[in-house]
Amino acid sequence: MTDQPQPRDAEAPAKPQRPATLVFTQAVLVLEAFAALFATLVAWSFARNGLIDAAPGWMLGGGVALMLALGYASGQQKRRWGRILGWILQVPMLLAGLIVPAIAVIGAVFLVIWIMGLRLGGRIDRERAERDAAASAGDAGGATESSQ
Repeated sequence: MTDQPQPRDAEAPAKPQRPATLVFTQAVLVLEAFAALFATLVAWSFARNGLIDAAPGWMLGGGVALMLALGYASGQQKRRWGRILGWILQVPMLLAGLIVPAIAVIGAVFLVIWIMGLRLGGRIDRERAERDAAASAGDAGGATESSQ
């Protein structure tokens, strides 16, 4: 028995890589949920102190509902309707700017990040698929040449 670590078997199957689009969209929605939480606290505080003409309970309830919806949508990004839900949930963050204008700026930033995550994630996923296809075509070509 030695204390040396044994080398990993080269033939062990690699864990499949998660799609970049999935990772990006989930990350954006979770971070947006945290931003919605803090925006909710700001709107609730403004409503409580009379700085905006709104009921504090509605501010708190609506913000918590948006935060939970964003968290739920993050978990549903593997499904097609999860992406649609992600698009739909960008709207309330923008509309919240009617109550507190700074929230619209935050919503616009997250909308841009959402679009970039979808575009760049899609590009990375296509490049990975092309690389994998080229690698498997190279392996198939190498196997037929060595058997001849």
